[in-house]
Amino acid sequence: MTMSRMMEVADNPEGTSIKLTPEQARARRARSIAIALALASFALVIFAVTIVRLGSAALTGPDYMRPVEPK
Repeated sequence: MTMSRMMEVADNPEGTSIKLTPEQARARRARSIAIALALASFALVIFAVTIVRLGSAALTGPDYMRPVEPK
């Protein structure tokens, strides 16, 4: 069973299928793309803020892995 068929069955338990018009299908695809872009943008913003807040220390590695300098 294809994913689209499973979605049809889940959305419509009586068993009658729902046919989208080409305009509805385009609108659904446009919405899906917009949501995907918004989610990717949000993830990139969170990543950028994390790197900025951690500063250059995020790229050098943890302090406990550095050799001890004799005094």
